[in-house]
Amino acid sequence: MKVCIIYDSKHGTTEKVARAIKETIEKYANVDVVRVSEVKSLKACELVIIGTPIYYERPLKSVLEFLEKHSEELEKKKVAIFIVYFAIAFGSLVRWHIQNHYIKPLRERIHGEIVGTLVLRGGIGNIREGEIEKARRWAFRLLDF
Repeated sequence: MKVCIIYDSKHGTTEKVARAIKETIEKYANVDVVRVSEVKSLKACELVIIGTPIYYERPLKSVLEFLEKHSEELEKKKVAIFIVYFAIAFGSLVRWHIQNHYIKPLRERIHGEIVGTLVLRGGIGNIREGEIEKARRWAFRLLDF
């Protein structure tokens, strides 16, 4: 299986997650990790994992533009999404806020099959304890679709 992990990162946190995912699944699949600005084609990819930090309450513009630019290619792929966010708790509305402000803009641009989403807590240059392990378990499960 060919897996492409496509991401962008402002301060390196999302890149850390992308590389950890690669380390976890590279024993079982052929994996490339590429910044959105470096992607030429998704032709060889069977599973595309998209990663973005949440910056000023939105996914990075570069990731949203990537999804729009490659929408036709993504229609034929299995796609998974992970986000890294740092936010003050929104109380009982936190899940609704994450889905409607962070995940929804990504989902709306993906017309292929979305096989998983993952929400991770992190900050500028760091990831909350336990979140890398959470990402590893999630990525391993993605291979079993």
